[in-house]
Amino acid sequence: MTRTLIAAIAVLLLGACDGSSIVSGPPPKADATPNPMEAKIDALSPALQQMTMFRAIQDGNFTCQKIVQMKKRTPTVGKAIWDAECEDQGRYVIQLQPGGIFWVSGVPQPKKRF
Repeated sequence: MTRTLIAAIAVLLLGACDGSSIVSGPPPKADATPNPMEAKIDALSPALQQMTMFRAIQDGNFTCQKIVQMKKRTPTVGKAIWDAECEDQGRYVIQLQPGGIFWVSGVPQPKKRF
């Protein structure tokens, strides 16, 4: 009985092997496919690019009356990133996610109370 159980376990373990070797170290980098939305944004005029980022900031429930400075950064983890500074000196980082969704984070300036 014990021999049969050991033989069955051995067969199951060997059956699970696909013949591939075990590789140590970091996983291989996946081919990063460019985001088609990034290409569309890059093709826009600077004024329309700023309007796109302005809408992303507004849609993220941040305050911004006007973008005074904007710069595209080196992509991180294959995602396009822009820095934007608003007229009220709020600074934002805008990251393009798959599907054309923007993630906005930053240091907004407090809303002025009248």
